[in-house]
Amino acid sequence: MSKLREIKEQKPRLLGLFLWILSIAIAIACFMYQDKTGPTYPLEGTIGTGLGEVSYTFLRSEIIGTDLKIMFLDPIPEGISGSVRYRRYKSNDEWATMPMTEGTFEFTRRGSTESVQGMGAELPSLQVRAGKYEFYVFIDDGVEKPTSITGDQPIYARYKAEVPGVVLLLHILVIFVSMTLAVRTTLEALFDGSFKWMIKATILTLLFGAFVLGPLVQWYAFGVLWSGIPFGYDWTDNKVLLELLFWLVAAYMNRGGLRNPKSVYLAGVMTFLVYFIPHSIFGSEYDYTTGKGHGTAG
Repeated sequence: MSKLREIKEQKPRLLGLFLWILSIAIAIACFMYQDKTGPTYPLEGTIGTGLGEVSYTFLRSEIIGTDLKIMFLDPIPEGISGSVRYRRYKSNDEWATMPMTEGTFEFTRRGSTESVQGMGAELPSLQVRAGKYEFYVFIDDGVEKPTSITGDQPIYARYKAEVPGVVLLLHILVIFVSMTLAVRTTLEALFDGSFKWMIKATILTLLFGAFVLGPLVQWYAFGVLWSGIPFGYDWTDNKVLLELLFWLVAAYMNRGGLRNPKSVYLAGVMTFLVYFIPHSIFGSEYDYTTGKGHGTAG
């Protein structure tokens, strides 16, 4: 830290560039974590069998009108077979079983279409927003009895309506800029720099990304604009609301001629905590037993 302070005094522009690069790197890391822990990211991995290892990709989010792909990926050892046991989540459905068959499977994620060879099953599309499947995937090597890939823990997959690509891309981009600014503001405060304008920029981008574009994305996907406080308990909505409150407090504590770096530190720490909460936890969900849901128009 002392070395960096020395650089600040001697080469402030160099330090500023370094802090911007560091802020972008931290924001990218946070976004990657959010992406991989969120429901739009497939469940992927490799499992060992008596005949060799098998790689798999199980989709956990899909667009209404598209069947849900559950796949073992080539190369698959000869003699391996699989099946999917499934039902609609929060329903009175009986469990159904679908065998996995060889073929080519195509799926789209965030505008990018991928085609893979292997063995899989395609669960028929659900027709309501925020409707979910719960399922188990069993693998059979002909030696041991069929084994559930995830043991006793079911896998969940949620359906949503399609969100226009430009709206989703703009939302992600602005939220990324806001996260970068939040990190950069916190670092600037640590070095006792000119962080006041950065607080304003952080708040403005957060408002636009999370409270304008975010609700727009949610409207397209689930038919509601906001499902956090006071209308619901969606953590994605509530966590950005909490983040905004801390930055507003920081702005207030640094208004006019006042200068309070500790309030910026606190807002920065809260931002990190918010981004370490997995995306869409306790999010939109339809209940088939009641014909209603939370965070969704169904």
